Amino acid sequence: MTTTPSLSLTGRTALVTGASRGIGRAIALSLADAGAAVACAARARDQIDSTAAAIEASGGRARAFPLDVTSGEQVRASVKDAEAALGPIDILVNNAGVTLDKPTLDVSDEEWDHVLVTNLTSMFRCARAVAPGMIARGRGKIINLGSMYGVLGVPRYAAYCASKAAVGGLTRSLAAEWARHGIQVNCLAPGYVNTDIPRAAMADPKIRERFLSRIPARRIGEPEEVATLAVYLASAASDFMTGQTVYLDGGQTTAW
Repeated sequence: MTTTPSLSLTGRTALVTGASRGIGRAIALSLADAGAAVACAARARDQIDSTAAAIEASGGRARAFPLDVTSGEQVRASVKDAEAALGPIDILVNNAGVTLDKPTLDVSDEEWDHVLVTNLTSMFRCARAVAPGMIARGRGKIINLGSMYGVLGVPRYAAYCASKAAVGGLTRSLAAEWARHGIQVNCLAPGYVNTDIPRAAMADPKIRERFLSRIPARRIGEPEEVATLAVYLASAASDFMTGQTVYLDGGQTTAW
């Protein structure tokens, strides 16, 4: 008789970028609920303080670390500080990101570079920073937040779509390279989720109807649903899963 692998993260330490609000905050809270100590990283100090405080109020361990993921120096320093405060990082959630809704001919070089550095290069830098310790310990989980926009051609979102498509390639490459060290690297790609930007857009009934008409489930997701899948990917239950992109989008990528 076999037993189901545990979803418990007790004894593990996670670093979550973009943990200030929305999906990142939900993931940080859920990882903590599963037993992990959580380093909450983002630029907004008051918001990551709030996330860390919520974890500690529920009996968990957490610390807030101000971090601009576009800075390689800050990434290295934050990983070092997080490990000194909470222990070696076993789980990395690369969630920080930005979007850009703009006609492609109006996108400046600086805007393009900012989106690519924030959404893609930062994931490489964070993974590179935590991987040596994971390799030495023979285990680790890296979860890169992608998007259904990585496989959909969406007008006005060229930089964002390109960055999220590239996250899938980065994920597969790191997974293939580090699997023999006991490190699993996967991409979690949500569709529309009930966070600030979709919520504001859907306040308009016409936009809401247009959004929902494209989703077979006829609703958008909740941050907690993304977080639940993140806990699975961070746990021993996913030890034989690596290099995959999992779409959590109510079926939208099957029916666009």
